[in-house]
Amino acid sequence: MNVGTLLSEINDVIPFDKVESWDNVGLLIGDIQEEVNGIITTLDCTLEVVNEAVEKDCNVIIAHHPLIFKGLKSINEEGYNKIIRLLIKHNINLIAMHTNLDHYEKGVSYYISEKIGLKNPRILLPLKEKYCYLQTYVPKDNAIHLKDALAAAGVGEIGNYKHCFYTTEGTGEFEAQNNANPYVGNIGEVHYEDEMKIEGVLKESLSRIVIKTLIDNHPYETPAYQIMPFEVESNFGTGIFAELEVPLTLYEFAQLVKERLQLDVVKLIGDSKSLVQNVGIIGGSGFDFYQSVKGTNVDVFLTGDIKYHEAHDLLMHQLNTLDISHYSEYVMKDGLKSILELMDLECRVIASEINTDPFQVI
Repeated sequence: MNVGTLLSEINDVIPFDKVESWDNVGLLIGDIQEEVNGIITTLDCTLEVVNEAVEKDCNVIIAHHPLIFKGLKSINEEGYNKIIRLLIKHNINLIAMHTNLDHYEKGVSYYISEKIGLKNPRILLPLKEKYCYLQTYVPKDNAIHLKDALAAAGVGEIGNYKHCFYTTEGTGEFEAQNNANPYVGNIGEVHYEDEMKIEGVLKESLSRIVIKTLIDNHPYETPAYQIMPFEVESNFGTGIFAELEVPLTLYEFAQLVKERLQLDVVKLIGDSKSLVQNVGIIGGSGFDFYQSVKGTNVDVFLTGDIKYHEAHDLLMHQLNTLDISHYSEYVMKDGLKSILELMDLECRVIASEINTDPFQVI
């Protein structure tokens, strides 16, 4: 298996297009033709992790946090360039899985909930998928050809199914005017045609190519069609909503979280005596979502990187919160290893043993 095949296998499960607009995921350094002899998963790609990959003969590193976010003007011995040079020196491929892994239903927040021992995990803030509903009318004898062409352009893809259409029979009527070039019927006469109404759905992003496909493959000079946009909840989204089997006070829950996640510090914001059962988790830095999280009726919000004034905002909005640090995302190392092993990639997958937390608690 080469790196390109690995990327394709990953994309089938955790698509690289399910990302925030500012993110940088996929193959950051490497060659898609390179054969994979071993994969190591890590939260951060540091010099120590690269050396670990070399020692364990792994030529692919999959990191949650992208090493490269912005355009590079030079690659020298300063800052993160040291890591880039070391990767290139040892011919190691670097893949980033950041917000696409965050948005996955069994992504980072899911593995935090599992490590804590919570039950019934589901997406906290589901993404909205933009779709369109298409309907058009075609002579009965041309219906199969048109549906095949539309399906090839992406119409009728629903979940794990393709070529999903609904067709009904009816009678179309029209009168061709002087400048028309009708496929059937005569100028100036009302014509009645046995037609099929074809209905299907498509991703909004495919609208232009679908319209062109319809026009190119429809026998009528001026085909009638409608495209209407709508939104549906996705299987992807931000964070995880999960539950405690038995309610605890916020203080007791904070102690449980600290123990289960093996954290040096957990910061509690809110009423330590309040009861907790419904838990919202957004791994990493999730403060920007707090108002949406408040609307989910969770009893406590777990995230990291909360600043002083942000903590006051949370208090004012009465949203009990535990700051579990950004490094709590380290659970993705074993989590991603499990996901990759389920793909039957036929290569070694190892979770990094390097602690990449930049902070030390005194």
